[in-house]
Amino acid sequence: MTAEPSDRTIILHLLRGAVPERGDEISALWSQYGHAVEVAASTTGVTMNADATRIRLDTKTIDFFWLLGFSAWRAIEVYSPALVLATVTGMPLDQALGVDAERGQYEFDYRQRIASAQSLIAAEQTADIAWPTDVPGPTPDRASLGDVQHMVAFDLVALALAFALLHEFRHVMFCADNSAPATLPEEEIACDTWAREFITSGLAAYAKTHGHNYAQVQQKRAMGTALAAVIIHAMTPTHAHWGNRQYPPIAERLTAMIGGYSLPAGSSFWLFTACLLIALMRQENRPLDVVANSNQEMVEILLDRFR
Repeated sequence: MTAEPSDRTIILHLLRGAVPERGDEISALWSQYGHAVEVAASTTGVTMNADATRIRLDTKTIDFFWLLGFSAWRAIEVYSPALVLATVTGMPLDQALGVDAERGQYEFDYRQRIASAQSLIAAEQTADIAWPTDVPGPTPDRASLGDVQHMVAFDLVALALAFALLHEFRHVMFCADNSAPATLPEEEIACDTWAREFITSGLAAYAKTHGHNYAQVQQKRAMGTALAAVIIHAMTPTHAHWGNRQYPPIAERLTAMIGGYSLPAGSSFWLFTACLLIALMRQENRPLDVVANSNQEMVEILLDRFR
Protein backbone atom coordinates (compact mmCIF):
# COMPACT_ATOMS: atom_id res chain seq x y z
CA MET A 1 0.00 0.00 0.00
CA THR A 2 1.35 3.43 -0.96
CA ALA A 3 1.69 5.79 1.98
CA GLU A 4 -0.17 9.10 1.81
CA PRO A 5 2.18 12.07 1.33
CA SER A 6 2.84 14.13 4.43
CA ASP A 7 1.48 17.66 4.79
CA ARG A 8 5.03 18.93 4.35
CA THR A 9 5.34 17.06 1.04
CA ILE A 10 1.93 18.27 -0.15
CA ILE A 11 2.94 21.91 0.44
CA LEU A 12 6.28 21.34 -1.30
CA HIS A 13 4.48 19.88 -4.32
CA LEU A 14 2.16 22.89 -4.42
CA LEU A 15 5.16 25.24 -4.48
CA ARG A 16 6.96 23.18 -7.12
CA GLY A 17 3.83 23.18 -9.26
CA ALA A 18 3.33 26.93 -8.94
CA VAL A 19 6.96 27.78 -9.73
CA PRO A 20 8.21 24.75 -11.69
CA GLU A 21 11.34 26.44 -13.01
CA ARG A 22 12.58 26.77 -9.42
CA GLY A 23 11.39 23.35 -8.25
CA ASP A 24 14.86 21.98 -7.56
CA GLU A 25 15.79 25.15 -5.69
CA ILE A 26 12.76 25.08 -3.39
CA SER A 27 13.27 21.34 -2.78
CA ALA A 28 16.88 22.00 -1.77
CA LEU A 29 15.84 24.81 0.58
CA TRP A 30 13.06 22.61 2.01
CA SER A 31 15.69 19.98 2.85
CA GLN A 32 18.23 22.50 4.11
CA TYR A 33 15.93 24.09 6.70
CA GLY A 34 14.16 20.87 7.70
CA HIS A 35 11.14 22.71 9.06
CA ALA A 36 7.83 21.03 9.79
CA VAL A 37 4.46 21.86 8.26
CA GLU A 38 1.84 21.76 11.00
CA VAL A 39 -1.84 21.61 10.03
CA ALA A 40 -3.65 22.90 13.10
CA ALA A 41 -7.28 22.41 14.08
CA SER A 42 -9.46 25.11 12.53
CA THR A 43 -10.49 27.92 14.85
CA THR A 44 -11.59 31.54 14.72
CA GLY A 45 -9.29 33.97 12.96
CA VAL A 46 -6.64 33.13 10.39
CA THR A 47 -3.95 30.53 11.01
CA MET A 48 -0.87 30.99 8.85
CA ASN A 49 2.42 31.76 10.57
CA ALA A 50 5.96 30.48 10.94
CA ASP A 51 8.99 30.33 13.18
CA ALA A 52 12.44 28.76 12.90
CA THR A 53 11.11 25.20 12.98
CA ARG A 54 7.69 25.12 11.34
CA ILE A 55 5.03 26.65 9.11
CA ARG A 56 1.61 26.45 10.74
CA LEU A 57 -1.76 26.72 8.99
CA ASP A 58 -5.23 25.26 9.07
CA THR A 59 -7.62 24.04 6.37
CA LYS A 60 -10.08 26.87 7.06
CA THR A 61 -7.44 29.41 6.03
CA ILE A 62 -6.85 27.50 2.80
CA ASP A 63 -10.62 27.54 2.24
CA PHE A 64 -10.50 31.30 2.83
CA PHE A 65 -7.92 31.70 0.05
CA TRP A 66 -10.14 29.64 -2.24
CA LEU A 67 -13.42 31.41 -1.52
CA LEU A 68 -12.03 34.94 -1.50
CA GLY A 69 -9.92 34.20 -4.59
CA PHE A 70 -12.82 32.81 -6.60
CA SER A 71 -15.00 35.70 -5.44
CA ALA A 72 -12.42 38.41 -6.19
CA TRP A 73 -11.92 37.03 -9.71
CA ARG A 74 -15.42 38.31 -10.44
CA ALA A 75 -14.26 41.91 -9.87
CA ILE A 76 -13.55 42.05 -13.60
CA GLU A 77 -17.19 41.60 -14.60
CA VAL A 78 -18.29 44.14 -11.98
CA TYR A 79 -15.89 47.01 -12.62
CA SER A 80 -14.30 46.59 -16.06
CA PRO A 81 -17.14 48.31 -18.00
CA ALA A 82 -16.73 51.50 -15.97
CA LEU A 83 -12.95 51.16 -16.05
CA VAL A 84 -12.95 50.95 -19.87
CA LEU A 85 -15.29 53.94 -20.13
CA ALA A 86 -13.13 56.02 -17.76
CA THR A 87 -9.80 55.26 -19.42
CA VAL A 88 -11.08 55.68 -22.99
CA THR A 89 -13.03 58.92 -22.48
CA GLY A 90 -11.02 60.59 -19.70
CA MET A 91 -14.11 60.57 -17.49
CA PRO A 92 -13.45 60.45 -13.73
CA LEU A 93 -13.84 56.89 -12.48
CA ASP A 94 -16.60 57.71 -10.01
CA GLN A 95 -18.66 59.24 -12.82
CA ALA A 96 -18.08 56.21 -15.03
CA LEU A 97 -19.26 53.95 -12.23
CA GLY A 98 -22.42 56.04 -11.98
CA VAL A 99 -23.06 55.77 -15.73
CA ASP A 100 -22.88 51.95 -15.67
CA ALA A 101 -26.54 51.20 -15.04
CA GLU A 102 -26.01 47.43 -14.85
CA ARG A 103 -23.31 47.60 -12.19
CA GLY A 104 -25.71 47.66 -9.22
CA GLN A 105 -26.82 44.02 -9.21
CA TYR A 106 -23.37 42.76 -10.21
CA GLU A 107 -21.79 44.72 -7.38
CA PHE A 108 -24.41 43.54 -4.88
CA ASP A 109 -23.72 39.91 -5.79
CA TYR A 110 -19.97 40.53 -5.65
CA ARG A 111 -20.17 42.03 -2.19
CA GLN A 112 -22.30 39.11 -0.99
CA ARG A 113 -19.60 36.65 -2.11
CA ILE A 114 -16.83 38.73 -0.52
CA ALA A 115 -18.83 38.97 2.71
CA SER A 116 -19.22 35.18 2.76
CA ALA A 117 -15.46 34.81 2.41
CA GLN A 118 -14.74 37.37 5.10
CA SER A 119 -17.20 35.64 7.45
CA LEU A 120 -14.83 32.67 7.40
CA ILE A 121 -12.37 34.66 9.49
CA ALA A 122 -14.77 34.89 12.42
CA ALA A 123 -16.06 31.32 12.00
CA GLU A 124 -14.58 28.36 13.85
CA GLN A 125 -14.78 26.12 10.79
CA THR A 126 -15.80 26.33 7.15
CA ALA A 127 -19.04 24.44 7.73
CA ASP A 128 -20.25 27.33 9.92
CA ILE A 129 -20.75 29.71 6.97
CA ALA A 130 -23.12 29.71 4.00
CA TRP A 131 -20.93 28.86 1.01
CA PRO A 132 -22.05 30.78 -2.12
CA THR A 133 -23.92 28.48 -4.49
CA ASP A 134 -22.04 29.77 -7.56
CA VAL A 135 -18.57 29.15 -6.12
CA PRO A 136 -17.30 25.55 -6.41
CA GLY A 137 -15.99 23.85 -3.30
CA PRO A 138 -12.22 23.47 -2.86
CA THR A 139 -10.67 20.66 -4.85
CA PRO A 140 -7.13 19.71 -5.91
CA ASP A 141 -8.53 18.46 -9.24
CA ARG A 142 -8.50 21.42 -11.63
CA ALA A 143 -10.01 19.46 -14.50
CA SER A 144 -13.06 18.54 -12.43
CA LEU A 145 -14.15 22.19 -12.35
CA GLY A 146 -15.21 22.06 -16.00
CA ASP A 147 -15.89 25.79 -16.35
CA VAL A 148 -13.04 27.74 -17.99
CA GLN A 149 -13.49 30.74 -15.68
CA HIS A 150 -13.29 28.48 -12.64
CA MET A 151 -10.09 26.93 -14.01
CA VAL A 152 -8.53 30.37 -14.38
CA ALA A 153 -9.55 31.24 -10.82
CA PHE A 154 -8.10 27.90 -9.65
CA ASP A 155 -4.72 28.77 -11.20
CA LEU A 156 -4.65 32.23 -9.65
CA VAL A 157 -5.67 30.94 -6.22
CA ALA A 158 -2.90 28.33 -6.39
CA LEU A 159 -0.38 31.08 -7.17
CA ALA A 160 -1.75 33.31 -4.40
CA LEU A 161 -1.50 30.48 -1.87
CA ALA A 162 2.02 29.68 -3.10
CA PHE A 163 2.96 33.33 -2.56
CA ALA A 164 1.67 33.26 1.02
CA LEU A 165 3.48 30.00 1.80
CA LEU A 166 6.73 31.31 0.32
CA HIS A 167 6.26 34.41 2.49
CA GLU A 168 5.99 32.16 5.56
CA PHE A 169 8.96 30.08 4.45
CA ARG A 170 11.06 33.27 4.31
CA HIS A 171 10.14 33.82 7.97
CA VAL A 172 11.46 30.30 8.66
CA MET A 173 14.72 31.18 6.93
CA PHE A 174 15.08 34.50 8.77
CA CYS A 175 14.43 32.85 12.15
CA ALA A 176 16.66 29.84 11.54
CA ASP A 177 19.53 31.99 10.23
CA ASN A 178 19.06 34.65 12.91
CA SER A 179 19.12 37.21 10.10
CA ALA A 180 15.73 38.90 10.39
CA PRO A 181 15.41 42.66 9.83
CA ALA A 182 15.39 44.85 12.90
CA THR A 183 11.60 45.22 13.16
CA LEU A 184 8.61 42.97 12.44
CA PRO A 185 7.12 45.38 9.86
CA GLU A 186 10.44 45.38 7.97
CA GLU A 187 10.49 41.59 8.08
CA GLU A 188 6.96 41.40 6.65
CA ILE A 189 7.91 43.58 3.68
CA ALA A 190 11.13 41.61 3.17
CA CYS A 191 9.14 38.35 3.09
CA ASP A 192 6.66 39.82 0.60
CA THR A 193 9.48 41.03 -1.64
CA TRP A 194 11.29 37.67 -1.52
CA ALA A 195 8.11 35.71 -2.31
CA ARG A 196 7.32 37.99 -5.25
CA GLU A 197 10.85 37.65 -6.61
CA PHE A 198 10.76 33.88 -6.21
CA ILE A 199 7.53 33.61 -8.19
CA THR A 200 8.32 36.10 -10.94
CA SER A 201 12.06 35.84 -11.64
CA GLY A 202 13.64 33.33 -14.00
CA LEU A 203 10.59 33.22 -16.26
CA ALA A 204 12.36 33.86 -19.56
CA ALA A 205 14.37 30.63 -19.52
CA TYR A 206 11.36 28.65 -18.32
CA ALA A 207 9.10 30.03 -21.06
CA LYS A 208 11.68 29.35 -23.75
CA THR A 209 12.39 25.81 -22.57
CA HIS A 210 8.71 24.85 -22.45
CA GLY A 211 7.54 26.76 -25.50
CA HIS A 212 5.39 29.22 -23.55
CA ASN A 213 4.87 32.89 -24.30
CA TYR A 214 7.01 34.80 -21.81
CA ALA A 215 4.62 37.75 -21.49
CA GLN A 216 1.68 35.44 -20.79
CA VAL A 217 3.57 33.52 -18.10
CA GLN A 218 4.73 36.76 -16.49
CA GLN A 219 1.19 38.14 -16.63
CA LYS A 220 -0.30 35.08 -14.94
CA ARG A 221 2.28 35.08 -12.14
CA ALA A 222 1.74 38.79 -11.57
CA MET A 223 -2.04 38.33 -11.47
CA GLY A 224 -1.65 35.56 -8.90
CA THR A 225 0.52 37.84 -6.78
CA ALA A 226 -2.03 40.67 -7.07
CA LEU A 227 -4.72 38.28 -5.88
CA ALA A 228 -2.47 37.32 -2.96
CA ALA A 229 -2.22 41.02 -2.08
CA VAL A 230 -6.01 41.34 -1.90
CA ILE A 231 -6.33 38.19 0.21
CA ILE A 232 -3.59 39.35 2.58
CA HIS A 233 -5.36 42.72 2.81
CA ALA A 234 -8.50 40.88 3.92
CA MET A 235 -6.52 38.78 6.42
CA THR A 236 -4.91 41.84 8.03
CA PRO A 237 -6.90 43.20 11.00
CA THR A 238 -8.52 46.54 10.16
CA HIS A 239 -6.85 48.21 13.14
CA ALA A 240 -3.45 47.31 11.63
CA HIS A 241 -4.08 48.76 8.16
CA TRP A 242 -2.14 51.89 9.06
CA GLY A 243 0.70 49.90 10.58
CA ASN A 244 1.79 49.02 14.11
CA ARG A 245 4.65 47.22 15.84
CA GLN A 246 3.75 43.96 14.12
CA TYR A 247 2.47 44.99 10.68
CA PRO A 248 3.64 47.55 8.14
CA PRO A 249 0.97 49.84 6.66
CA ILE A 250 -1.15 47.76 4.29
CA ALA A 251 -0.44 50.27 1.50
CA GLU A 252 3.26 49.38 1.71
CA ARG A 253 2.45 45.67 1.41
CA LEU A 254 0.12 46.24 -1.53
CA THR A 255 2.83 48.24 -3.30
CA ALA A 256 5.49 45.63 -2.55
CA MET A 257 3.30 42.95 -4.13
CA ILE A 258 1.59 44.87 -6.96
CA GLY A 259 3.72 47.88 -7.89
CA GLY A 260 6.55 48.17 -10.37
CA TYR A 261 5.76 45.46 -12.91
CA SER A 262 7.16 46.05 -16.40
CA LEU A 263 4.27 44.36 -18.18
CA PRO A 264 2.96 45.71 -21.51
CA ALA A 265 0.33 48.43 -21.24
CA GLY A 266 -2.25 46.12 -22.79
CA SER A 267 -1.63 43.26 -20.36
CA SER A 268 -4.69 41.82 -18.63
CA PHE A 269 -2.74 42.20 -15.38
CA TRP A 270 -3.47 45.94 -15.33
CA LEU A 271 -7.19 45.43 -16.00
CA PHE A 272 -7.52 42.71 -13.36
CA THR A 273 -5.49 44.57 -10.75
CA ALA A 274 -7.30 47.85 -11.35
CA CYS A 275 -10.63 46.06 -10.81
CA LEU A 276 -9.32 44.47 -7.59
CA LEU A 277 -8.19 47.85 -6.28
CA ILE A 278 -11.46 49.55 -7.28
CA ALA A 279 -13.30 46.85 -5.33
CA LEU A 280 -11.15 47.50 -2.25
CA MET A 281 -11.68 51.26 -2.55
CA ARG A 282 -15.44 50.76 -2.86
CA GLN A 283 -15.48 48.45 0.19
CA GLU A 284 -13.72 51.13 2.23
CA ASN A 285 -15.88 53.97 0.84
CA ARG A 286 -12.87 55.85 -0.45
CA PRO A 287 -13.30 58.57 -3.10
CA LEU A 288 -12.71 57.47 -6.69
CA ASP A 289 -12.47 60.84 -8.43
CA VAL A 290 -9.59 59.43 -10.47
CA VAL A 291 -8.76 60.34 -14.07
CA ALA A 292 -6.41 57.89 -15.81
CA ASN A 293 -5.61 57.29 -19.47
CA SER A 294 -4.76 53.59 -19.10
CA ASN A 295 -5.32 50.66 -16.79
CA GLN A 296 -1.67 50.83 -15.75
CA GLU A 297 -2.00 54.47 -14.78
CA MET A 298 -5.20 53.63 -12.89
CA VAL A 299 -3.36 50.95 -10.87
CA GLU A 300 -0.53 53.36 -10.06
CA ILE A 301 -2.91 56.12 -8.94
CA LEU A 302 -5.06 53.77 -6.84
CA LEU A 303 -2.01 52.30 -5.11
CA ASP A 304 -0.93 55.84 -4.24
CA ARG A 305 -4.42 56.60 -2.93
CA PHE A 306 -4.11 53.78 -0.40
CA ARG A 307 -1.28 55.60 1.34
